[in-house]
Amino acid sequence: MNRASSAAAACVAAVLCVSCESAPTGRDRLLDAAAAIQRLSSLAYEYAYEGTGSAAGSYTGRVRLLNAADEPGIYWAELRPSPSWATAPPPDEPPPDDAPAQTPALIVSGGGDYVAALDEALGRFHHGTISGGSGHLVANASFAVLPAFTDPQPFRAEFASDMELVSRETISGVLSDVVRGRTTEFGPAQVWWHIGVEDHLPRAFRWEADDGSGALAFEIRSMLVDPVLSGDQLAIRVDLDGPDGGEVIDEDARRIEPGVPAPDWTLETESGSPFRLSEMRGDIVVLSFGASWCALCRDLAAAYAALPEQAASERVRFLNLNAWESPEVDPGPIVREWGLDAPLILRAERIASDYKLASVPALFVVDAAGDLALVRHPTLADPEAQADELERTLRTLLNADP
Repeated sequence: MNRASSAAAACVAAVLCVSCESAPTGRDRLLDAAAAIQRLSSLAYEYAYEGTGSAAGSYTGRVRLLNAADEPGIYWAELRPSPSWATAPPPDEPPPDDAPAQTPALIVSGGGDYVAALDEALGRFHHGTISGGSGHLVANASFAVLPAFTDPQPFRAEFASDMELVSRETISGVLSDVVRGRTTEFGPAQVWWHIGVEDHLPRAFRWEADDGSGALAFEIRSMLVDPVLSGDQLAIRVDLDGPDGGEVIDEDARRIEPGVPAPDWTLETESGSPFRLSEMRGDIVVLSFGASWCALCRDLAAAYAALPEQAASERVRFLNLNAWESPEVDPGPIVREWGLDAPLILRAERIASDYKLASVPALFVVDAAGDLALVRHPTLADPEAQADELERTLRTLLNADP
């Protein structure tokens, strides 16, 4: 069904609802919202995102969206601060003289096959295509771009459950109906949508996992409906030839696969000490990316637990790289309970793009020469099978070592 026919169907449903004698239901309000979204030609808004656990993050910024008939929608989104930005100094310490006027942002653009990302914190512009393996560049767009605005079938997960109209609240000055329901799109969870009473457009969204593994709150602070957007406003401005220089990286040409050098990095341990991957050259290194909220990460760690002791005398080093962790959570005690005796390296989301990661878990093995020997993202769904593959890879490398 094309956009026009979808919009017509949604509008008919909304009209039928208004003509009913009974009061509108939560489903009716989502039908109204779906129809209003389908009518949009463009949209611009400012937002605030707060998430914990599997949805961890704290961002503000701006978003611009352009919809064209029979073509994929295009978006430009700003996330401030950039996920790769180093933590700001404590308030009682004055900022350095060269500190930026505001926190650096990650700016992403996508919607079609071509995608791009400018990370102001790293001074890097990455670009590529979804079909060429560069989808990780826009993985963070979900923190800023409300999926209902880009999904050809908005609220399809919610329509599979009973949606209840529970109250009215004011969101950033806009009176909104609050619709509550359930979804299993990312595991069993409760969801709340705030739908504008007058324009029927979403104004806020909340999601809470039933198992407590994650929660998020998304709020639109201001909105412009059908603004005139130019191509310049949807493209990323790149000025990396200034005094500080910068990098332009073709992600389609950059491979993360066995046989290529492992991207080097420096991150901090639990104690705050810097840890650099290249300093372990000469050893075989296992990089296990995970997070305390990740159930599969826990199961994989338990499956790997016996391997470090077996390989300790054979120059194999295991590292736990913690990524996308809630800031209020100390992952150390949780990860150690899983049984994998390995150093814990923090803030690994800062190097996620280098390894083309969009989520955890992930597993990499780096050989003694610093090249990738095993790349698993996503990992195998069976932890024991993944542990067996890891053990075979390590044995092959050790047997080949002169």
